[in-house]
Amino acid sequence: MAQIDLTGIEKICVQWPRFGPYHLARLHAAHKACSARNIEFIALETAAKSGLYEWKVEDGETPFDREQVFVDRPFEDISPTEMHDAVIAKLNELNPDVVAIHTYSLPDSRACLEWCKDHGKASIVMTNSKADDAKRSPWKELLKSRLIGEFDAALLAGTPQKAYFEDLGFSSEHISLGYNVVDNDFFATMPDSASTDLPGLSDDRPFILASNRFLKRKNLFCLLEAYASYRALTPHPYRMIMLGDGALRPAIEAWIEAHQVDGIELAGFRQIDDLPHFYHRAAFFVHPARIDTWAMVVNEAMAAGLPVVISTGTGCHKDLVDEGQNGFTFHPDDAQQLAQHMVKLSEDASFRESAGARSREIMKDWTLDRFVHGLFESATTAMKRRGRKPALIPRIMIRLLRSSSSSEAFHSVES
Repeated sequence: MAQIDLTGIEKICVQWPRFGPYHLARLHAAHKACSARNIEFIALETAAKSGLYEWKVEDGETPFDREQVFVDRPFEDISPTEMHDAVIAKLNELNPDVVAIHTYSLPDSRACLEWCKDHGKASIVMTNSKADDAKRSPWKELLKSRLIGEFDAALLAGTPQKAYFEDLGFSSEHISLGYNVVDNDFFATMPDSASTDLPGLSDDRPFILASNRFLKRKNLFCLLEAYASYRALTPHPYRMIMLGDGALRPAIEAWIEAHQVDGIELAGFRQIDDLPHFYHRAAFFVHPARIDTWAMVVNEAMAAGLPVVISTGTGCHKDLVDEGQNGFTFHPDDAQQLAQHMVKLSEDASFRESAGARSREIMKDWTLDRFVHGLFESATTAMKRRGRKPALIPRIMIRLLRSSSSSEAFHSVES
């Protein structure tokens, strides 16, 4: 990683609503890099609980200062006003030089931005938002452009996210990339022993793997239709294991029964320690989302050396899929195209092997070091731009949104 001049930075704070495995991997990497520079590193967690994800609570000791604002309440149960005031109070206590802030659309993120503006501190917005995540309203986009313009720098996920921020008027000179990465080494490492007690893994037959929350935007009925077509197109179809859970599970189970499609196993939500067992047994990975800001499950699968078939509604497809080399893309409405890609990958063992190797090669550019580099680069940018006078319209927006009844106000993508 190239050396970046961090002169003047004594304390960096990285904020997320709640820490799960994805966040902790990046936090550990950032702390290690900050320690090597004699920079104090703080991880700020708004709430210790969340109803959004089923991650186990990660409450073990960390080598860095982990600060929780609300230690025993779910994020979704905290009012915007209460969240704002508590986050402000915590930042007054911590007094960092730079705050890297998760998104611009939640009350804790807006509180962090307001604190930075009021105290002349450097602010970085970290997000994976892209233009086609939702139907965009011109007046909301105008207000959004004013709000994000208050941040001093941006650490974004990839190419579509950068294009969206540029469309909103954020200068490319103030944008760094590398926000959405995983611990590649963890997923690349073959488990010491096969875990046959996990759903679907007692069967030695090859399988296709998918991993999603069972939400409408994940487009899982397209996947089911494609899989049914795939089984009719090839004489020796692979089974399919679907990881995840959610409100649509009963409807998915009913669809499978009504269409009498064999070979599908719903393995439920799995904690991170289970995932390598599935990745290293799978033949290839499919992600059908109609809307997904990035989809870090694709990072995981590719780090494990899997070929991928990814919808063009998935935010990572432009950066992580080398068309025809490590897999394929497809339109989220085109179940038949998805089925044809499944046939190709299941029938061509030589291509599967080369595509998996290409996935590993691509992931060498999407490591924890890339996140650290992006964080440091954006911190340097933000330090140069800090202290700008707050604009009136964003200030009014923040105050109005503080009085909204929901912490999700202004947050456009279905959770």
